[in-house]
Amino acid sequence: MADEGRKRKMQRKKGANLMKNLLKKIGALLVAAVMVLSMCTAVFADGNATIKLTGFNTADSVEYMQIIQKDESTTSGWAFVNGAGACFTEALGMTNSADAQQKVIWGLIKFKDTNVALPTGVTAANVTAANIDLALSKVAALTGFTTLTDKTKIEVSEAGIYAIKAEEEGYTYKTATAYVGFGEPYPALSGTEVIAKKSSTSVDKTTEDADHVVAIGDIVTYTIDAYVPFIDAANTENRTFTITDKITGADYYLTGPNAVNSVTMEGKNGQVGEIVVNDKGNGFTVDLGKLVADTANPNAGKKITVTYTAKVNETTVENKAGSHAAGVDYGGNNVPVKLFTGELVLMKYGDGDINKALEGAEFVLYKDGEEVPLTFVKEEKTGKYKYAPDTKDADSKLVTDANGYIDVEGLDVGSYHFEETKAPKGYSINTDGKTLTLTVDGEVATAKLYNEGGLNDTKLNSLPSTGGMGTYLFTIIGVVVMAGAAGAFFISRRKGSEE
Repeated sequence: MADEGRKRKMQRKKGANLMKNLLKKIGALLVAAVMVLSMCTAVFADGNATIKLTGFNTADSVEYMQIIQKDESTTSGWAFVNGAGACFTEALGMTNSADAQQKVIWGLIKFKDTNVALPTGVTAANVTAANIDLALSKVAALTGFTTLTDKTKIEVSEAGIYAIKAEEEGYTYKTATAYVGFGEPYPALSGTEVIAKKSSTSVDKTTEDADHVVAIGDIVTYTIDAYVPFIDAANTENRTFTITDKITGADYYLTGPNAVNSVTMEGKNGQVGEIVVNDKGNGFTVDLGKLVADTANPNAGKKITVTYTAKVNETTVENKAGSHAAGVDYGGNNVPVKLFTGELVLMKYGDGDINKALEGAEFVLYKDGEEVPLTFVKEEKTGKYKYAPDTKDADSKLVTDANGYIDVEGLDVGSYHFEETKAPKGYSINTDGKTLTLTVDGEVATAKLYNEGGLNDTKLNSLPSTGGMGTYLFTIIGVVVMAGAAGAFFISRRKGSEE
């Protein structure tokens, strides 16, 4: 019996030791697990990540705000912060609630990674790029953003989603997002890059006439370059985009020989708009609202090119273009494109005295290399002759005024020759005429070109000697010649009779 008792006692002791060892092992495992979990928590809470910002450095201001942060009490492990949840539920047409916000977050997780398997009983909202853009445009209006001094990066210590907005004169920006350690399961906290999506609001107007000097009647080609803007996705009522043009000194020439009338967008074939001239004929509008109708802004940043021709009808042409999006005007500060014409002045004088102006001398004007004289219309108010190649009543005759001047305008660069066709009474025509040249000093003309010159006429009675002995001498010589001729005539007749 004693032996059996000792045996049972030893078995109990052995079992207790086994249990003790087991408990020690379990305890060690629990400690290890706690340590691992604590280390993971430390990585999440105490780690750092850099959001690299590309293309934001030129912005006037860059701001950011966290809109989703880690929250282990929720089904997704994430929660909206800073009022962003209501922006997203509204954008998705959902009644705002904690449950609705969780559905949106699960939708964002699935949007980021389509391979994520949703937990049992979890429903994700249908999140698209368009309703994300719409939500972000609402987020951009919230308070709580932090302004960056370094526009190249954002240093963060918490996982989640961050909204980034920027403002810059001459550009529209799309509100961007940065995903930092966001997903399911929790990714490690790591850096990411956000590239700015912006569109220039510039409106550039150019002309093919490099020196900016033209002649009345010329067909001039203009080009307008503008860009489809980012219109706030929250703006669903006023999604408008137009390009306008205003011109003075020329008529729009949209049909006919050599006419150009084109509205195109990069990346798309064919016309995307139509030039519609106003009732006064001094401006046009291109309605491009269909390019910004989609709140996702798929065309934002793309270049629009409007090309057209105009026919010069005045001595100076001024042209300015602008764009208008959602009630905002762009290009208003642009310097108008100016074109100029040349002006020639001829002064007619007599007897080699430039102070002796001759009125009534008649001329025609040729451009070098052309055989037909140019035609003009005289402006009664100024007395100048304006070049009028296409005017029915235009005339080629140019007549000096009381001051001896002929002033012609509306000409392009080149050499021109004044040919005298009728001299004032008492004067002879100067058969040499006068050549004047219009040139541009530099690459581009900045003012009306001008050239002037004088032409002398000589009196008809200006012979080698006038009056006095000179006159008598010519008279005597004439009488002698006539007498000699008469004598010769009679002598010849007498010889004929004698024979």
